[in-house]
Amino acid sequence: MEVVPTWDGDSTTLARWILRVNSIAKKSATVRKQLGSVVPQRLTGDAEVWYYSLPEHVREDCETDWENVRDEIGAYYMNRTWVERTRKQALAIRYREPGYTRELPSQYFIRKRELLELVYNNSESELITEIMAGAPRVWHTMLTPRLYRTTSELQQAIKLHEDDLLELESLIPVRPA
Repeated sequence: MEVVPTWDGDSTTLARWILRVNSIAKKSATVRKQLGSVVPQRLTGDAEVWYYSLPEHVREDCETDWENVRDEIGAYYMNRTWVERTRKQALAIRYREPGYTRELPSQYFIRKRELLELVYNNSESELITEIMAGAPRVWHTMLTPRLYRTTSELQQAIKLHEDDLLELESLIPVRPA
């Protein structure tokens, strides 16, 4: 049960939490079903209060499968307002923006891709374009986005050239694209 992360109802951490539980659920159909009864026990704070405010028959339905729990959480926490706000946030993410001034290029990539994938159904090339849109223009001297067919290829290239990207940053004043 400890392998399942806790979640306290904080909407800013919801995306990563769902991705982590989805990853566990992919292990097998049995695990996915077991998560239906485990996940509610891993809710804390506001999320726990909300969950136990649901009618018993709704909770019983939820607890049969992770997908049911996730759908119920999504209906409440990932409503239209949340999706619209999160879409704007995803598009606005910039490398080393306030609050992330010490992030590495690879950390920026992960942060932006996770949010984009959660709230958009973009193609690989669209994801690459959006990720690079928030990166400093100087990155284009080392990374050529049109050469990458998948986000995994771009991620590997960013990690491979990470030290060089950081060095470029120290030589040239960095302004987001």
